[in-house]
Amino acid sequence: MPVIEGCRATHTTLEVANLERATRFYTEVMGLRTHQVLEKAGHLIDTRGVYAAYIEMARRGPQPFLNFYARVVPDARAVDAAHARIAAVKERYEIQELTAPAREDPSQFGVGTYGFYIKDADGNWWRVEENAGPFGPLEIPPGAEPRDAIVPAGPISYVTLECYNLDATMRFYREFLGIDVEPGAGRYFRSRGNGGVNLIVVQVGDQLVPQTVMNHHGITIWRDEQDIDALHTVAERVQAEYGIRKVMPATHQHGSYSFYMQDLDTNWWEIEVWEGHIDPWTRVEQNPYKAAAKAAAAIEQATATTAT
Repeated sequence: MPVIEGCRATHTTLEVANLERATRFYTEVMGLRTHQVLEKAGHLIDTRGVYAAYIEMARRGPQPFLNFYARVVPDARAVDAAHARIAAVKERYEIQELTAPAREDPSQFGVGTYGFYIKDADGNWWRVEENAGPFGPLEIPPGAEPRDAIVPAGPISYVTLECYNLDATMRFYREFLGIDVEPGAGRYFRSRGNGGVNLIVVQVGDQLVPQTVMNHHGITIWRDEQDIDALHTVAERVQAEYGIRKVMPATHQHGSYSFYMQDLDTNWWEIEVWEGHIDPWTRVEQNPYKAAAKAAAAIEQATATTAT
C-alpha cells in the first residue's frame, strides 16, 4: 500500500510579478475564472474544477518550458483562431514568446496534438491545443465563464513537470504519493492524479530546473488533521529511501492543515486536509473575508519557508 492512501492531486501554484496583470491574462486570454483573494494572491479555476493559486513575488524562480499548462479548444481551426487573436494583443499582455501553431512530436513527451505555446509576462509557459490530447477529449462546456476570453473557457487538460530519472520518480509517485502512474513510450510518464490534476512528467536529467515552494502541487486527503501528522512522521522516516530533500513542519494555513515536502526532483508537494473538507475556491465563494485572512497567513508562512 502507498504511504498516502485515498488522495487526489487537487491544485497547483504559480509565481507572478504583478497580480493585476496576471489576473487579466488568465481571465481575458486563457479563459479561466479568477478570484483575487488579497492584495498579492489569487486563484484561477478551469471548467473541471482544477484550480491554482498564484502569488505575487518580488523574486521568482525561473520556470522551464516543461512546466507548462495545457488549455484545450475544440479543433485545429479554433487553435488557429486563438493564435491569431493572441498575436494581435501580444504586446498588450506583455507576452514574452508566442510560437507558431504546429503538430507536436509525440515521441518527445506523448503529445501529438496541433497547438502552440505561450510564455507569459511572468515567464510561465502555456499550451493551447486541439481537444485530442494524451488524456483523451475533455468536455468543453458551451457558454462557460468567462465568455469573452480569447481562448474560450474550458479545461486545463494537463500540466507538465520535470524529473531526473523516470524509474525513481515513478516509484515515488506510486509508493509514497499514492497517485496513479501510466508509463509512456519514451522518456515520460502520465498520471491522472487519482481523478484530479492530470500530469505528464518528463525525464530531463541534469537539465532539470530546480523549483521553489511557491510552485508546489497539492495532494489532498479527506480525513483528519491527525492523519496529516502521521504522514509527516512517515515522510521524515522514509526521507532517505525516496530521496526526499526537505520535509517542513505541519501547520494550519489558508483553510488547510498541511505540510510541504520537496521531492527528489526538487518539485514541492503540499500534503493537506481541507478545513471542513471545503476546497479554497469554494471557501472564497462562501466567505471571502475569512478566506483572505487565511490566505495572508499562508503566504507569510510559505515566504518564511522559502527564506530558509
